[in-house]
Amino acid sequence: MIRLLFFLACLVLAAPSAALAQRAASAAPTLKPSFFTTYTYLTYDILDKSSGPTPIAAKGVGGTLTLNPNGTYQKHLQLANAGTTMSFDQTGKFTFSGDQISFSYTDKKGQPRTDQGSFRLRNNLLTLVIQGFPAGNSSTYTLRAQ
Repeated sequence: MIRLLFFLACLVLAAPSAALAQRAASAAPTLKPSFFTTYTYLTYDILDKSSGPTPIAAKGVGGTLTLNPNGTYQKHLQLANAGTTMSFDQTGKFTFSGDQISFSYTDKKGQPRTDQGSFRLRNNLLTLVIQGFPAGNSSTYTLRAQ
């Protein structure tokens, strides 16, 4: 009899918890697409303060940026202008914290480099603002998740 009462008490106590868990699960927000994916370059703007306060838009922007969950990335950026195409291919590692992001890679001369900046992911659009040289200059990339 005591076992039966104990069993019934457990059922009564567990029922509200199960109902609350079910309501919480159904009220959970829909998750946005993963940050770790391949993006397509849409725009690339360069702010060079020695040329003025207005960013200059690059022409013929294309290519992809893949951000992997293991912290590696592959960048394939193309710029086409007046029949000439320039390609910028890079592989390396990235880290982020809050809205800050860093890309570490080896440049064409074999030297380690790190580009730092900020990012925002909203509605499948990734905006990267990378600090330039000298201080105050920057590059802004807009990409769309594929």
